[in-house]
Amino acid sequence: MSGLSGAAPPPTNANEGCVGPAAEAAGKADGCKGCPNQSACASGAGKAVDPAVAIAGDRLSLVKHKVLVLSGKGGVGKSTTACQL
Repeated sequence: MSGLSGAAPPPTNANEGCVGPAAEAAGKADGCKGCPNQSACASGAGKAVDPAVAIAGDRLSLVKHKVLVLSGKGGVGKSTTACQL
């Protein structure tokens, strides 16, 4: 997940010097040469903002109290805790 910024992170199969699909130089930078995603990044598709981010932001603005349940590992009861709130 890229957070609520809407900017997409570099693809997992991108080259070492990937600037990311939302960068101005996406698909054109030196690190893009030979990347399997070069044409997709150059098309500008990675710069599009996901409309779901705005929808989620609007819905969350109506919620008065928010509780974040997270952990750095699995199996500690995050889902159990969250559904019991």
